[in-house]
Formats: sequence, structure tokens, C-alpha cells
Amino acid sequence: MWDLASPVVAGRRATLKVGAACSCGCDLTGTAIAIHAETGRQVGGGALGPTPWPGTSALYWTELDVAAPDTAGAYSWTLQATPEPSHEPVSSPCCFIAVNPPEHRVTLKVVEKHTGAPVDAVELRLGIFKAATNEAGVAQVEVPGGAYDVTAWKIGYEILSSTADVAGDMSIQLEVAAPADPEQPYWM
Repeated sequence: MWDLASPVVAGRRATLKVGAACSCGCDLTGTAIAIHAETGRQVGGGALGPTPWPGTSALYWTELDVAAPDTAGAYSWTLQATPEPSHEPVSSPCCFIAVNPPEHRVTLKVVEKHTGAPVDAVELRLGIFKAATNEAGVAQVEVPGGAYDVTAWKIGYEILSSTADVAGDMSIQLEVAAPADPEQPYWM
């Protein structure tokens, strides 16, 4: 399983990709896929397509549309593949977090502390929500209201952490700086 949005928004539809491959390279076209919630209720399903995933010779796959849980929380669903009779059915867990629907847009701008220049490709986290800055040093994240730990990270810069209380649409400017060179170089 891959390409499931993280986190999933409670009460909405979600898409994900699932695939299966046989160790002998068998054609698994049409293999039935079912997704079951913890209660056993089926929340999605479909069949593997006729074309293997690009760059592979036998990973048959499909994209599925599923009903996300109605409430926020941590979930563990089961993916089950039922191939032709010559193969055994297989299953795999799928763990994810569902969150309340977003209420606010947080715009984050990351600049270099000493020059004020925008910094692109900075990885940002607001709690469990993730984003990365564009060439203008800007990223946007839609979140439910609440208090969030904010973390900015990019190789070559000091890690920056702060907090934000989100009660409406807001903008946050973060300043990052390259660590100072040590006075004495390290020798090996």
C-alpha cells in the first residue's frame, strides 16, 4: 500500500494505491483486493489492473477509493488480496491517523536569519501535518484549530522548533541560520 494521504481527513473519501506480486512473476491481473476496518466492515475494494507498476515486471496494482473513518484517531485496517486458486490469499495491515477536517490555513515563510532571503526545500511540520517550502520560501498547511509544535529542517541549517496556537488563518515567519563554523576544526 502507498500514496495514502497522511494524515487522512475523518469523514471524507481517501485514495490509496495497493499492489501485489508473486515471487514466480505470475500475472495477478484481476486479483480481488478488499480493505477492512478493525470491525471487519469492508471500507473499500477493487481488483488489480493488467499493467505492472512502472519499473517493475510483476507488481500488479490499482488505485482504490475508500471511506475514511468518521472520527479522528489511530486506525489499523487490513488489506486482503484473494488471487486465483493457485495462490493463497494474503493480508497486510495498514496503519494511519485520521484527523478532524481542516478549519484554518497556516502560511509559513522561511527566511535566512542574517540576509532575509527566502529558503526553499525546508521540510516543515505542524504537529503531524507536513509541508515543504517552495522557491519563495513559502508553504501552506490546512489544519484543525489547536496548539501545534512547529519544526523546520533542512540540511546545512540548524533545526528550528517553536509552537503555534491556531485559532484562525494565520502566517508564521521562521528564521533559519547555518550553524557557525567551529573555532577549531576537528581533526581525525
